[in-house]
Amino acid sequence: MPENKASGISPLPWLQLNQYLRPKKQKIMTQAEILTLIDEELFTDNIKTEVGEQKITWTDHSGMENSVSPHQIAINNDGVIAWWQCNKAGKEEVRIRLKEKKVITWKPSINTLGQPLFRDGLLYFYENYLIIKYKDTHYQRLFIFNIKTLKNEEIIINALTIQVKIIGNELFLGGLYHDEEFIKITIYPDHFEKESIDEVYLHQRNITFD
Repeated sequence: MPENKASGISPLPWLQLNQYLRPKKQKIMTQAEILTLIDEELFTDNIKTEVGEQKITWTDHSGMENSVSPHQIAINNDGVIAWWQCNKAGKEEVRIRLKEKKVITWKPSINTLGQPLFRDGLLYFYENYLIIKYKDTHYQRLFIFNIKTLKNEEIIINALTIQVKIIGNELFLGGLYHDEEFIKITIYPDHFEKESIDEVYLHQRNITFD
């Protein structure tokens, strides 16, 4: 589970809501305010929603239910909001509201249709990088999306289930089993670097996947 080791890093996406813009000492937005803001963005797309305490729901033109929940939302310290829109037919997408209030849409690359994807998923900001993990068929996938360049890269790892640990600007990925791969990604302002590691390295640094 992500760990709070640096300014602007929150341990979980829904805790990011409670630390909104803390370094700038601006008003902290509540969960309800975040859901209302997302609801307003959906309204501009002529989507009629129902807003509850824990979820926004609506029915699309094909009759399928869509939803956004607090654990499917991430916010960075500049006020950029990202949310995963779940769809019961599996036609899901990530929407990102930039500082200039422009909303962009990223459609997950998938090999299967008709199944929801965000089971055991993750949306997490490190500065201008959005980390996106989701399930596709029988394995998980992870992408890093740069909200400045609007470019994304899939991190290919030999593992069916991807464990994630975030410490400062370092992202550690690993499978559940000893014969699966471990990767460390170091994130810099304008790029990130990948390197293969092993369990010995993780033990030396006392890093465990919670």
